[in-house]
Amino acid sequence: MTADQFGDAVMGDYWRRQAGYRSIQASAAPSLRSKALGHPEFEELEVGGRKLASLAVAFIDLTDFTGRSFWDDEDAVVDLAHAVLSAFVEIVSGFGGFPLGLRGDGLFAGFGPGQPEADAVMALGACAHALNAVEQGLNPRLEAVGIRRVQARAGVDYGRLTFVRSGSQDHSEVNVIGFAANFAAKCEKQAKSWEVVVGEGVQRLLPDSQLIEHEKSPKRYQRDHLVRYYRFYDYRWRTTLPHIPGTVEQLDGHPSSRIAIQ
Repeated sequence: MTADQFGDAVMGDYWRRQAGYRSIQASAAPSLRSKALGHPEFEELEVGGRKLASLAVAFIDLTDFTGRSFWDDEDAVVDLAHAVLSAFVEIVSGFGGFPLGLRGDGLFAGFGPGQPEADAVMALGACAHALNAVEQGLNPRLEAVGIRRVQARAGVDYGRLTFVRSGSQDHSEVNVIGFAANFAAKCEKQAKSWEVVVGEGVQRLLPDSQLIEHEKSPKRYQRDHLVRYYRFYDYRWRTTLPHIPGTVEQLDGHPSSRIAIQ
C-alpha cells in the first residue's frame, strides 16, 4: 500500500461510512472481515495460560483526536478514525507485523518473534510508512474537501513480553504484558506529531540506525535505593522512506519472523 493508495483507501472508507454504510461488511476489506486482531501464535492459549516471547512492539496514534472529538460532529470523527486505523492495520500487516489491538485512536502492533534485528527494522518501517502515508497520502485529500488534516505519531521498543489469556471461560482475550510494551506506549506519548520515539531495546539491536538520543532521555527508575536508567531516541524516519517500497515487495505478505538479516 503506497501513500497514495492509503489516502484513497481512507477517503473511500470514510465516504462510504458517511453515506450510511457502517456495517463491517460494507467497510472492511474482505481479508479482515473474519479475523480478530491478535497474534496467531498465542490465540490458542487457555484462560490463565501464558507464553513468553521477544518482539518489537509499536503504538501508532492519531494525535489531537481528543480536541477533534470536542469540536467536530461525532459521527464524522468516528468514521475518520475508523478509516485511518483500518488502513494502519493494512500497513502493519504489509510489514509482516500483527495488529494486536486498537486503543481508542491508536493501534498496538507486534513484530516477531523472529530474528530480533529484522523485527525491529519492520516495526520502524511500518511506523515510518504510516506517518508518511497520513502526511503525504491522506492529508492533501482531506484538505481538498475541506476536512482538517490528521496528525500522527508512534512509539516503538523491543523486549521480552508475556502473552496471557485473561478473563473467564465465556469472556476472555489475550493480553500483552511486559516492560517493552509499556515503554513503547510511553515513547508514543512522548512523541510529538510526526515523530517516532524509540526505546533502548531497539537501539541495542540497531546501533547504527537513524536514532538520536531524545532531549528528555534517559528515563529514571528507582526502587528502594537502587536507581537505573533507560534511554530513548528520536527516529529520523524520513531518511528511510526510499527503502520502503522494496521492503514491502520482498515481504510479499509474510510475517517479519520469516526474515533473516545477513
